[in-house]
Amino acid sequence: MKFNINKNIRKIIMIASIILIMITSFFLYREYKIKEYEEKKISLYSYNNKSIINYEVFLKPNVLYETESIGERHIYITEFVDYLNTIFTYDFKGEKEAEIKGNYEIVAVVEGYTGEGETYKSIWKKAFTLVSKKKFNVKDKKVSINQEVPIKFHEYNNFAKKVIEDSKIYSSVKLNVFMDVNLKANTDKGLIEEKITPAIEIPLNTNYFEIAGELSQDKEGSIEKTVKVELPVDRKKVISYCVLIGIFLIVLLFVLIFTKGILDINPLEKKLKKIFKSHGDRLVALKDEVIYDYEKINTVNSIDDLVRISDEIGKPIMYKYSENLLDITKFYVYDETTIYVLNLDKLIGKNEVEETVKNMISNDSADS
Repeated sequence: MKFNINKNIRKIIMIASIILIMITSFFLYREYKIKEYEEKKISLYSYNNKSIINYEVFLKPNVLYETESIGERHIYITEFVDYLNTIFTYDFKGEKEAEIKGNYEIVAVVEGYTGEGETYKSIWKKAFTLVSKKKFNVKDKKVSINQEVPIKFHEYNNFAKKVIEDSKIYSSVKLNVFMDVNLKANTDKGLIEEKITPAIEIPLNTNYFEIAGELSQDKEGSIEKTVKVELPVDRKKVISYCVLIGIFLIVLLFVLIFTKGILDINPLEKKLKKIFKSHGDRLVALKDEVIYDYEKINTVNSIDDLVRISDEIGKPIMYKYSENLLDITKFYVYDETTIYVLNLDKLIGKNEVEETVKNMISNDSADS
C-alpha cells in the first residue's frame, strides 16, 4: 500500500533527506579523520616546599601554674611568661636529584602600629637578628633545615614599653619573628627559585596574649612544559551522527517505497467539484451530448449566470454524464429557441486542462 503525497512535497523531502545524510556523513568523517589538538601543560619536575614553626612558652615561677611551660594554642598571661622556645623547620623535596643551594636567616622585629587590615599603618619598628644568614649547598633531591631559637619575650616586651614611654605614642605593639629562606635548585629540567617566609606573631604590652602568624606553609610547585595533545574521537558525537544518518535514511526509504507522488487537484476538477457541491440538486445528467440546432447559442461566463438564467426561464441545468469527472466540460440551459452554454474549457483554459490531464495520466502510468 502506498500513501498519496503531493509530488513536489515528496521531492522536497527526498532532496532534504539526501542533503542531510551528506552533511551528517561529512561531520562523521571529520570526527574520525581530522585530528584536533589542545595545549596541555605537563610536569617535567615536581617539588614541595614545606615550613612549620613549633613553639613552647616557658613561665616564670608563679602562683597559678605548677608546670614550667605551656604548649601551643593557649592564652598566655604576660606577667608569667619568661621566654618562648621556637623551632623553625623547612623542607624542600624534589622528585629527582638536583644542585640545591640557598640561604636563610631568622630575624625578630618589634613594631608599633595602628589600624587593622586595609587601615593598617606601621608607626615604628626595630629589627633584631636572631640567626645570622646561613648558606647551604647540597646535591640531593631534598634539603631540611631545623633551627631552634629561644625568644626572650620579657626583653622585647620591656623594650616596647620603653619606646612607648619615651615617645609618648600609645599604639599597639607586636613582635614578629620570621625565617627568611631563599632557595635555588638547578635540575636537569631547568632552574627552580623559591622564597618562603614562615613567621610567628606575638602581641606586646598587653596583660595577656595569643600567638598568631603564618606558622605553617605547604607549597607545591613544578617545572612545566606546554605540549599539543591529540584529542581522542568523541564517541558521543559519533553515535549521534550515526543515529541521525539512520533516521534520515529511514525517512528517504519510506518516501521512496511507501509513498506515491500526485499532483494537486487541477483547476477543472476543482471547478467541477465546487459546481456539484453548490448546485448539485439543480443539475440534470444527460446520457447523450446536447445537439446544437437552436436558432441562438449564447455562452455565459459563470455557473452563477447559468443558474440565474435557469431560474428566469424555469428550465433545469443539464450536462452530459461521464464516469470521468474531467470529461464534463459543458453545462446547458435551453428553451424553445435559445441555448445557453457554460464552457469550462474556455473558462479555465483548454491548454491548461489538457496539460493537467496529461500529467495525471502519465503520473498514474508511472506509478502503476
